Amino acid sequence: MKINKYLILGFAFALGLGSCSLDTELYDQKQGSGAYSSLKDIESSLNGIYYRVGSYPFLGNYATTVGDFCSGMSTGSASSGHMYSYSAFTFTSTSAELEDIWNVGYKIITGSTEAINAANRMLEDGTIVESEHTTAYNYIAQFYALKALANYYLVNLYALPYSESNKSQLGIIIIDKEIPAAFANVSRGTIEDTYTQITNDIQAAENAFEQAGEEAVNSAYYMGMMGLQALKARVYLSLGNYNIAEAAAKEAIALKGKGDGTATDNVPSDETYVSMWGDVVMTDEDLFTIKKSEDDNLSANSINTLYGSYYATVQNSVINKFGANDIRAQLLIAGDGGGTTTSKFVGKTSTAVCNIPIFRKSEMSLIIAECEARNGNIGEAQKYLMFTAKRNKDITSTSDLPSTSADLLTFISEERIREFVAEGHRFYDARRMGDLVSGDNFQNWDIQKFVFPIPEAEINTGTGCQQNDNWSDYLPQF
Repeated sequence: MKINKYLILGFAFALGLGSCSLDTELYDQKQGSGAYSSLKDIESSLNGIYYRVGSYPFLGNYATTVGDFCSGMSTGSASSGHMYSYSAFTFTSTSAELEDIWNVGYKIITGSTEAINAANRMLEDGTIVESEHTTAYNYIAQFYALKALANYYLVNLYALPYSESNKSQLGIIIIDKEIPAAFANVSRGTIEDTYTQITNDIQAAENAFEQAGEEAVNSAYYMGMMGLQALKARVYLSLGNYNIAEAAAKEAIALKGKGDGTATDNVPSDETYVSMWGDVVMTDEDLFTIKKSEDDNLSANSINTLYGSYYATVQNSVINKFGANDIRAQLLIAGDGGGTTTSKFVGKTSTAVCNIPIFRKSEMSLIIAECEARNGNIGEAQKYLMFTAKRNKDITSTSDLPSTSADLLTFISEERIREFVAEGHRFYDARRMGDLVSGDNFQNWDIQKFVFPIPEAEINTGTGCQQNDNWSDYLPQF
């Protein structure tokens, strides 16, 4: 497997990822267990992992957006070529975006694992002194959380959605405590095995945050307890464990401390909600967000340029789901290249820089509503669904919402489309909820049967990673 050779120093990484332009931000990424000799080295490595998470091949663009272009949400521009092959379904196992997501995802996983091992070793041998223990555990917890986050995205892109019938199918290459040597023989675990690794890492993160005590980070700019609980809610929703998912979502909202996510909660206000996008400041919605700076020199492959100068648009099938008085429709604007785009990522500075939300309070309310609907608790489901639904001013009370579990779940699925335009949720949501997906150029696609191919570059290493055979048989018909 091609992983260890990617644990390289920051400047070489920045040069190696350049596509249309070079990334110039430097960061520190340690290589090999011998590179760690102090707590400062652990901190430096954590900064490097965060850089990878927010870089354009991962949550800075590709891993966030690729699903939207394959699920009837967004359309890439033929003139710029950015993401066009995905909305046209002409991508292949050699497509650069799929290879970049895979490679950077595993850089996050292996880098986090190596740093965790080094930190534990230094805790045991006394290199990290007692006064530094809580800080060390705070770092360890974030490594575990980021590792779980990367695994979650990879298993959802390169494996089928979790279900009783799918759980024994191929997942991804699982890395627990030992990192395979470069080009060592590897194999993919099952989907169930992969989720077991994810939930184990979430638990390990929770344990480490507990040991960190007051040092445990709770800022939305980091995968602290707030972001971890949001991830836990999303993971357990995927597993169909609705009680754990709901409890985690409520805990994430409580840690945010900005309302309770129910019908009577008005944080953020309508005015704030419409104006908060495209900025580099923390919002009342953020649980974990990719922080950007007005001084950042964004790559041409950033999400900001994707929906701006590279002319990605929102599909008509999505636009038509907004009511005439839905305040979220104000975020749909005319695209520079024609059609309709979103203002979520246009930025408020001359360099069009903005943060990229990964987990939001609104998602937690919708997770709680879905869990309650699936458990047959109609009133509770309506109460939490109303938090986002009332952004359509024609919906004034819970009596305006569906009153059966089945109808509520249908409404929630469509509400998630309205709420998360361009935020990269639809591919995951549609597969989890069993929706037949329609877009502007296809109808009634059974997206549950589809899975992206493992990058051919990984298969060609000859180290044993199995391809998703016949994946192209399950593309939509035009």
